[in-house]
Amino acid sequence: MKVLPIGIDNFEKMITGGHYFVDKSMLVKDVRMLSGEVKLITRPRRFGKTLNMDMIKEFYSLDGKDLFDELKIMDEKEFVKENYHQYPVVFISFRNIKRTNWKDAKKSLEKLLHKMLLDYIEDDNNTILKLYEKEDVPYEDALLDVTEVLYKRYGKKVILLIDEYDVPIEAAYTYQHRDPDYYENMVAFMRDLLTAALKNNPYLEFAILTGVYRVAKESIFSGLNNVAAYTIFSPYMQTYFGFTEDEVYEMLKYYALESDINAVRDWYNGYVFGNVEGIYNPWSVIYYIHERIGGLSIESALQPYWINTSSNDIIIKQIENNPYLQEDLDKLLSKEDLIVPIDPFLSLREIDENPSGVWTLLASAGYLNAIQTSMDRYKVFIPNKEIEKFYKTRVMRWIEKKTRFMMYDLIRALDEAVMKGNAEKFSKLLERYLSSSLSYFDIGYDDAERVYKAFVLGMLSLGTNGYFVETEVESGYGRVDVAIYPKDKRYGEYALLMELKRADSEDEIERVAREAIDQIEEKRYKEKYEKLGYKVIPIGIAFFGKRVYVATSENQ
Repeated sequence: MKVLPIGIDNFEKMITGGHYFVDKSMLVKDVRMLSGEVKLITRPRRFGKTLNMDMIKEFYSLDGKDLFDELKIMDEKEFVKENYHQYPVVFISFRNIKRTNWKDAKKSLEKLLHKMLLDYIEDDNNTILKLYEKEDVPYEDALLDVTEVLYKRYGKKVILLIDEYDVPIEAAYTYQHRDPDYYENMVAFMRDLLTAALKNNPYLEFAILTGVYRVAKESIFSGLNNVAAYTIFSPYMQTYFGFTEDEVYEMLKYYALESDINAVRDWYNGYVFGNVEGIYNPWSVIYYIHERIGGLSIESALQPYWINTSSNDIIIKQIENNPYLQEDLDKLLSKEDLIVPIDPFLSLREIDENPSGVWTLLASAGYLNAIQTSMDRYKVFIPNKEIEKFYKTRVMRWIEKKTRFMMYDLIRALDEAVMKGNAEKFSKLLERYLSSSLSYFDIGYDDAERVYKAFVLGMLSLGTNGYFVETEVESGYGRVDVAIYPKDKRYGEYALLMELKRADSEDEIERVAREAIDQIEEKRYKEKYEKLGYKVIPIGIAFFGKRVYVATSENQ
């Protein structure tokens, strides 16, 4: 049985190590046929970009190994004859440049570029190496210099592969609050580095850059008119990054797990690249199969593997700091249609200035699907259960933070109600609290009343140490759903009686809430509390799905 390629992004290791390999080798031809001397390919993290780039390197490289014998690309006889092991290739990845300040990031960049120079030109160009060993030498020409040396060595133009070029820029954007000049310095460095290597470079055959975002368009690529961008919105290379339905089914079948396909589809399928729907997250599929063949049940193996290993800092920042996004996530979690503006070429810099830019960010990073509906409008939706679980987890943390402030206002309003008999403010705050919090839960029709009642009781008990909170207490001719009143009448002489009712439609919730108040009166629920010496304020709570309305006798 073939070994699952967990965390393998080295093509040689993949092929020679007996790993299960989903054949994407036709990419090496198709990417060459794409327009643009410089091709920028953006896809979400861990969707196979690095492995594919390493495959491209091994195919074209003069010193590449014979690793393609069993792969589809070898059927393209003419193309193979003209291109297989025919070019000097430089491959560099920026994926580990994630420092929290510019000083450390600059050191890491220079170290990475110096290692690249050693790897490719140590044998025959000590002059350039000695230049870069001097203190304070600028490294912005390093990529240009290495292409020149290789061209002169082999007499052939160079293929330049730059993997995850945007990672340093994303880190600079994320940590610019710690180092105000970090982002500007990083953008300037990467702009100079890439411009030198990619613009009018006479030694360049073609170049490929990969990343998640089409970032900083106004500066990094401003001087480059030879860059063609192939984003998740483009109708090109849709199936080369991520797995297709057929590929996942064959993989499951190989490991005798084909009966799991529906569960895997719900959790890890659903991505839309270009005009192709139904792309699977490869990272999560591989980890799921690993856990299943290790003995876990389907239910236990269905976990958010990709979310738990991806860098979510930039996404979390947007979720926690953007109130408009929080409201729209509520709609997405409720399966409502949402049409938003998306600019496929928006830069990170613009997101802070343009709140709607977050949709481009979320779609590019794989946290939302986006299907174009007009010139600049897209329908967005959550791809699958793995991403849905992420949103619910993050949103719940946001709710917990917001709830602390809402609870404070709610209890203050409750104090006013039991002391002065003014329950209008309390009822409106309670309605807002319930609507905001419960909207993120899946509430079944049959158990909705139980869920609402439990939530009301739990919420009240958390912040009402000076009150009795009771439920289903016999009084008059029935049972009160929820009663709350002061433990000591010196601190208030009013008791709040709450009756919860489910409406049959959204249009009826106000009427049903008032019927709940009438029920409190008609069934004499007040009786017990009036005998205890309290004045009673009836409150009716009606709901339909995730819509809530709270009524008091004051707003009848």
